[in-house]
Amino acid sequence: MNWWLAAGGLMASICGAGHAIAGHKMFYLPIKSAIADELQAGVLTGMWHLITIHFSLSAFALFVLAARGPGDAAAWLIAAQFAAYAAVYLVTSLRLAGALKLFQWIPFGCTAILTAVGAMTAP
Repeated sequence: MNWWLAAGGLMASICGAGHAIAGHKMFYLPIKSAIADELQAGVLTGMWHLITIHFSLSAFALFVLAARGPGDAAAWLIAAQFAAYAAVYLVTSLRLAGALKLFQWIPFGCTAILTAVGAMTAP
């Protein structure tokens, strides 16, 4: 069992749950209510669910990789994705006047780091 990848999977699960539960009320509903065009609102809904699915499948993949063994290439790709998410959110947050304005870069970064360490220690 690769505990680093399991920890990365747990963090990705937290990202997915945060997006689906807390983010729905804090971001999705206010944004959707501000969109008058039905097609644009539909696109937002689709994108929202795609992101939630991506976080959930990334978590599942990391749990499988943690339990089943070699998959360091897949783990590196997941780590890179979450590192990119962290970078985007940190830069955006800094442009909005503070590193904690959009805190999402922290769990994204934690997921990337834990997953990268797991990939490095994979047999």
